[in-house]
Amino acid sequence: MAKEQNVLLDEGYRALVAVDEGATIKVVKEWTAAKYDPLVLLNKFAEAMTEVGERFERMEYYLPQVMIAADIMNTAGKELAEQLNAAGEKMEYTGTVVIGTIEGDIHDLGKNIVAGMLEAAGFKVTDLGRDVAVVRMVETAVETNADIIAGSALMTTTMPFLGDVVKRLNGMGIRENHKVMIGGAPINQTYADMIGADAYADNASAAVEKAKELVKV
Repeated sequence: MAKEQNVLLDEGYRALVAVDEGATIKVVKEWTAAKYDPLVLLNKFAEAMTEVGERFERMEYYLPQVMIAADIMNTAGKELAEQLNAAGEKMEYTGTVVIGTIEGDIHDLGKNIVAGMLEAAGFKVTDLGRDVAVVRMVETAVETNADIIAGSALMTTTMPFLGDVVKRLNGMGIRENHKVMIGGAPINQTYADMIGADAYADNASAAVEKAKELVKV
């Protein structure tokens, strides 16, 4: 006999927050076997990833735990997405994001966390990696019709390239098509305002909330 939805939701939440891959996937399999709505469980996992991110910000979790949790979430998400496709349903994304560490900068740990958190929150994310040229970032946003371009800089020497993203969008006459969100150690709200970015986030949890706000505008 299948467990009740609320019981499985609670088990799934606790398993993912505990960064327990085996327990998380077990819940996914029980959920799909019971033919419950995959989107309901996906939303619960997104809540769990938010909790993981908050624990990281409180220094209760370390970076490897966050990255492993994001990998577990991605694995679970793919399995649930297959169930949606099998049922003829199509996943509805919260929004679309192109993300990358700007050119000249090879620091990507923070960017990786943000990308994982955005995916967990229901965004369709194109992660371009690190040392991403301004031209490539903008072109990819155009190709994917991205709602948001998210760029990070971890060095003061690479900060100006974030401003170049905004300048290029303006120069192409498509600034209104893409919101720009920035972050990174040397970045602050004052700098974001100066270059004309739409949002600034100083941690992964804040980035998710800012992204949600941007797609509602």
